Amino acid sequence: MKILALSVIATLLILPAAKAAGQHTKFELDWNRKGEVLTYQSCGCADSCWIAELRKGKKLKARLRCDCEKLYFAKDLGREQEVADNCKEFNAEHKMELIPQRMKELEEK
Repeated sequence: MKILALSVIATLLILPAAKAAGQHTKFELDWNRKGEVLTYQSCGCADSCWIAELRKGKKLKARLRCDCEKLYFAKDLGREQEVADNCKEFNAEHKMELIPQRMKELEEK
């Protein structure tokens, strides 16, 4: 009975840490427009799957994302369009500078 109780306690202690390790934290990228926030969140594929969202308050203004292969963009709540057949340019050391740059280019079109 003691072994079972210890096993249950050990499981309960380990589960929150395992869950936290599997989560993909959303964080802000540099964005110079007052009242707007650009966020980034990885979704897998060793960080080749990600979503960047531009918001003004709670309103979604634009979304740029890579699904591990292709790059997609959507303005406001509009239909998502493929803007590149790969995301290779973002698999670089300066990825967090490239995302805001590309977001700005596409959002201003």
